[in-house]
Amino acid sequence: MNCPEVQSRLSAFYDDQISDDVRSRIDAHLHSCADCASVFGDYQALTDFVQHTPTPEPSPKLWDRIDEQLTVSRAIQAKSPTAKSPTAKSPVAKPVARPAGVRRRVVVFSPLVAAVMVILAVGISLSTAQRDKHQFKGLAGEFNEYLAAYAENPAAAVAGLFAEYPAEEVGFDEAKRRVGYRPVVANSLPDGYSINSIQLMKMPCCDCIKTVCLNDQGLPFLIFEHDLEQAAWFGNRASRRCNCGGMPATVIDLDGQIAVTWKLGKRSVTIIGETDVDEVATLMPFLGKEPANG
Repeated sequence: MNCPEVQSRLSAFYDDQISDDVRSRIDAHLHSCADCASVFGDYQALTDFVQHTPTPEPSPKLWDRIDEQLTVSRAIQAKSPTAKSPTAKSPVAKPVARPAGVRRRVVVFSPLVAAVMVILAVGISLSTAQRDKHQFKGLAGEFNEYLAAYAENPAAAVAGLFAEYPAEEVGFDEAKRRVGYRPVVANSLPDGYSINSIQLMKMPCCDCIKTVCLNDQGLPFLIFEHDLEQAAWFGNRASRRCNCGGMPATVIDLDGQIAVTWKLGKRSVTIIGETDVDEVATLMPFLGKEPANG
C-alpha cells in the first residue's frame, strides 16, 4: 500500500473497523514509513488528549451572569420602538428563578442564554487546553536539561529528571494498590540489570510509576508507566514507529539517547536513557507483558 491509501484508512484502522488483511498491510506500512507513522501518532495523541482532558467546573456565579444578561436583553427589547406599537403595553419581564437542583435537570434555555453559555464554555475549554499545553511544554524543557546533565553525570541526571514533582518510594504491591497495576519490572530484568528504586510520582497528566534501573554496564535509565502515550513530553523531537522485540512502539531520538513508548494494557510504558533500539529489544521480553501477581 502507498502513503495516500494508508492515510485515507488510518481513521478506520485506529477504530478497528477494517478487515484483518487490510489491518496487517497498514501495520506493515506504518513500521516502514515514518511519515505515515507520524500521522497515525497524531490520531493517538488527539484521542489521549480528549480522553484525559478534565471536564471544567462552571463558575459558581455562572447562573447569575446568565440571569443578568437575560434581564438586560428583555429590558432592551421592551424599550425598542420597533418591538411594539406606541399604544401597546410593554410586557412586564418576569424575574428568572434559579432552578432547584440545576445540575440534575435538563433545562431548555433561550437562544440568548444558550449563546452566552457556549461562549463561556469555549472560554473555559480554551483556558484548560492552554494550561495543559503549557504544562507539557515545561515537561519537554526538562528533557533538554536532563540531556545536558547526562553527559557529565548520568546518575545525577536520572535522579533529577522531574524531581520537583511529589514522589514516594513504593514496592510492587503498594504500587498496584495505588495505581491499579504492578510495575513492569516485577517480571524481573535481564542478567546484569538491576532496580535502583521504584517511585510513585504525581505528574500533571496522572500518577506515574517511575523506576530507576541500571543496565549491564552500570548506567542508569528510567522506566515510566503512565496513562498517556506522552509524545507531548518530548516537544517537537522527531519520532518514528518501530518493532522492538515484537512490540510496536514509538521511538523518540534524544541527542545520542532514545526514548521508547508503547502501550501495555490500559497504560503506556516509556523507557528513557537507553542508546539504541537493540538495547530496548533486549528488555522487551521482560517489560513487554503484564507482570504476574506473584
